[in-house]
Amino acid sequence: MGKVADLQELLDAVPASGRIACIPTPEAIILYYDEKELGRILFNSVTDVSLLVDSSIKKTYPIVRSLLLGPLVLLFPKKTIRKTYRLCIQWIDKEEDYQCTYVRIETRIIADRILNAVKSSLTPAVQSELAQKIETKGRAAVSGKKKQEQRPVKDSPVITCRNCAIEFRKSDLPSDGKCPVCRHSF
Repeated sequence: MGKVADLQELLDAVPASGRIACIPTPEAIILYYDEKELGRILFNSVTDVSLLVDSSIKKTYPIVRSLLLGPLVLLFPKKTIRKTYRLCIQWIDKEEDYQCTYVRIETRIIADRILNAVKSSLTPAVQSELAQKIETKGRAAVSGKKKQEQRPVKDSPVITCRNCAIEFRKSDLPSDGKCPVCRHSF
């Protein structure tokens, strides 16, 4: 992943209209933007995950209201309320320093779903279950390789022409090594 500060800089460099995907996998939380991986945070280093709500109120004085109300427009400004959400992931880096990474999320529904997915992945029961699945997949892959290595290769009595896709018995092939139908070599 590189340096810890680089991850937060990459997250902050994403435009406000851009979406950052926060995907929990069995080993880590992977952060994506626009099909590009920004970084990973390993689950065994995560200490806490929380959701922060940032809201701002902007007062504006539209021209139409200013013309209609005159100086009274100051008493009745138009208020625009904007809410944004940040997923706060607290974790320990390789140098054993505590770090906070903030992931900007635009809607409450998505923020809640990501928070619940990450929190459920952090529970010890889920982590041990995922570790067992990974371990059994690893054993199956190793045993599968051993089985493949032990399997003898059978020599087929039939050969197929790559050009015309017609099968011939090897005993019926001409001595020049070319297909009797299309005259391409095997």
